[in-house]
Order: sequence, then structure tokens, then C-alpha cells
Amino acid sequence: MHTPAPFLLAIVLAASALAPVQAQTKKELVAKVVALQVAQAEQLSNALAQQGPLQQMMAQAGQVLRSRVPEDKREATGKAMEEAVRAYLKDVQPSLRASLVKNIPTLLGQRLESSFNEAELKQIVQTLESPVLKRFNQMGGEMQQALVQKVMSENQALLQDKMRALDTRMVDLLGLKAGAAATPAAASKP
Repeated sequence: MHTPAPFLLAIVLAASALAPVQAQTKKELVAKVVALQVAQAEQLSNALAQQGPLQQMMAQAGQVLRSRVPEDKREATGKAMEEAVRAYLKDVQPSLRASLVKNIPTLLGQRLESSFNEAELKQIVQTLESPVLKRFNQMGGEMQQALVQKVMSENQALLQDKMRALDTRMVDLLGLKAGAAATPAAASKP
């Protein structure tokens, strides 16, 4: 996963579009930034679900599709593969999103509260050009990485189970023998 700074930058941009920050306590300001982050959980859960193993599997399946599936069946098989991926995403995204929503307040909130004072938090919410925002964005990768690690750890079993099921479905759709790996090497064998 890359682009942690734009992810956090979008949150701060959304916050800056809000009405001017009223006199608020540090906890209220942290809660405001956290709430904006939670609102982005859907986007981040989509990104988490689509990274790594799924990308690799789809690349390999695409190679097998082009090399092993007869041309007249490729479109239908490709559509069936897309539907299988949508089903996989539908199965894993709710758990990833729930884990994000659960962990954002503690991981992000604690880090914001310990790293910024009230005046700095007001600047984060109000402006994209403040020196404080630059520092916030620099530590954004660390905050997001901690969150991603926690969410992926909590959902490892689900992701592995669903990935195995998706792999089996792809093997079936591609007409490969059960147990045959959908790899480029397997695809090139006669």
C-alpha cells in the first residue's frame, strides 16, 4: 500500500472545508480528525482487500486466461473471473472496514493526542499550508502503517480462507486441474 500522505491529506482537506474551528478541547479536535479518518475507512478497506495476493493472483490468472483458454471462451471466462473477484471483495471488505473503524480511534487518536497540542490540531483542521500539516503528513505513513498492520493481522485468517476459495474458483474457471497452480510456468506447459 502506498500513498499514505495523500490519504491523510484528503482528510485534512475535507476538514479545512468545514466551518471555522470553534474553541474546542484537545480531545474534541482529535475526535474531529479521527472522525474524518473513519469516514475514509471504506476507501482504505477497498485498497487493503485488493493489494498483494489478489493482485498477484489476478495477474497470473490473466496470463493463464490468454494462454490456455480458447479465444471463443475468454470473454465469458473473464467475466466469470471478475464476478468471483467481486464476490471475494464483498466477503472480505466488511471485516476489513469494521477492523479499521475499530482501530482508527485508538491508534490514530492516541498518536494525534500525544503528538499535537490544541493549537496545532486547529491548524490541521483549518489549513493545508501550515507547517504543522507538513509534520502531520510526515508522520501519516507511520500512523497508517500501524493501522494497516493491525487490520491485516486481525483479518489474516479470513483473507487466507477467502483467497484459497477464490484460487480454487479461478482454477475451475480456467479449466485447470485441481492442484495445478495458476502460474505462468504452469500456463506455458502443454
